[in-house]
Amino acid sequence: MNKRRIAVIGLGRFGATMALEAQSNGMEVLAMDISEGKVNEIADHVSEAIIADSTNPKAIAAIDWRQFVTVVVAIGSDIKNSMMTVIHLQEVGVPDLWCKVQDKYHASLMKRLGVQRIISPEEEMAKRASLTLRFPDMSQQMLLGEFQYLAEVKIMQRVDKNDFLTSIWRQGHQLVAISHKQDKVYRPATDVPVCLYPGDSVLLLSNGADTKTREGFTWPLLTS
Repeated sequence: MNKRRIAVIGLGRFGATMALEAQSNGMEVLAMDISEGKVNEIADHVSEAIIADSTNPKAIAAIDWRQFVTVVVAIGSDIKNSMMTVIHLQEVGVPDLWCKVQDKYHASLMKRLGVQRIISPEEEMAKRASLTLRFPDMSQQMLLGEFQYLAEVKIMQRVDKNDFLTSIWRQGHQLVAISHKQDKVYRPATDVPVCLYPGDSVLLLSNGADTKTREGFTWPLLTS
């Protein structure tokens, strides 16, 4: 089976990290930057690394972009160069473009250009941190489709099985998996123990009906 190939343009902290992580996760990565130093730093750790100016249409046209399932433009600090790069990539027919943005204005421009996915690391991290401050039992969450969320929830204090299940079933949510403190591995929730204890975690699926609080989860702290 052929490996998935992606390209990352712009090797700042975000772009370099994405390229390295994608490569370590089994993808083949082309890393591109105008800086020789940045390209040299990553060259031994990705499938291919090239020095090129992505704002130059000739440099873009010289590469066969059909070989990549996704191209990530990670030039978030320079809106003009980011926009020019996206336009040139669209002109050569790149079907799936992701773009890192630095602010809402940048994001708005990318939306108008039709970029498939807009990434705002600072905003996303701030939202996650804020959610953790408000709901310390919720470790992380992921949007599934348009309305449903999958959440990892930490058990903060001892809770009986019946109280716990009643709390989530009242909202129509589903218990997907449980990880006990001593195991640190998630297992399907086919047999819920009599009690859950601090250090345990659960995966919960929201019902998708109300996404106004807790990223789709509407109850207070499950173990309060």
